[in-house]
Amino acid sequence: MYNVPEVGRATAKWTDEYVASHFNGNNADGAPQSRGACQQSVDNFFAFHRPQLWSEDLLGPPPSLDLDWTFDEWARHAVYADAVSLPVTEKHYYWQLGVPKEERLQNERHWTFVSRDLPSFSSPQPTFFGFNPKAQKGIQCRFGERGVTAATHYDGGRNMIVMITGAKRYILSPPNACSKLGIVTSRRHPSFRHSMLNFGRVTLLDKDETSVEMSDREKEWLRIAGDAPTLSTVLKSGEVLYVPSHWFHYIVSLQKSAQCNTRSGVSHS
Repeated sequence: MYNVPEVGRATAKWTDEYVASHFNGNNADGAPQSRGACQQSVDNFFAFHRPQLWSEDLLGPPPSLDLDWTFDEWARHAVYADAVSLPVTEKHYYWQLGVPKEERLQNERHWTFVSRDLPSFSSPQPTFFGFNPKAQKGIQCRFGERGVTAATHYDGGRNMIVMITGAKRYILSPPNACSKLGIVTSRRHPSFRHSMLNFGRVTLLDKDETSVEMSDREKEWLRIAGDAPTLSTVLKSGEVLYVPSHWFHYIVSLQKSAQCNTRSGVSHS
């Protein structure tokens, strides 16, 4: 979907200066201060995990770390990553914030800038983008720098994803591809609903030499995943993508980008 007026307005408004002002308390529109966090990975791949459940004794170092960077610091590095075409093997940084589902029930003067700028995602009444407000999970926004890759995962709710700035590649697989994608199915595992596989390495399997170390088990799983049915699309600034319940998605930031999504209700069709 494209040509959505509120998305176009957000695209024009969301400069680094505008977004940063809502994290540092200098915003001029009276919106409450937003809170976000920066994450660092040793390379471009971000494997989801719940830190409180992660055991280094069993699983090794966590796949990403929380940093105390400000949004300004993240944005400067993201601009640098675009300028130098940051290699995938170098450290990458991801900025994220979440808008709790309760925010939409408050008076609009208490809404943060994300809810104000994306009212169809925030409305307590049904909209095209939030078709079941009672089951809405809030809004998640992710600011990715060039190369940042999010591990394949599925969401239980119907997912509307808006690309506000930049572009990302989405590689989608249907629910029946689950057995080929290395999805963690144990609810007690810190990476439940996600895969720990970096599918960007599939292209390295048939090379005689590679600078990336891979175990035999990882190679085996990547060969299995290589046969999974997929659809690939590039979501560009101003566009909205619908991802149905339980469809898997693997996401790569092609450049400095800002993307938000909202999930509301499981499809029973």
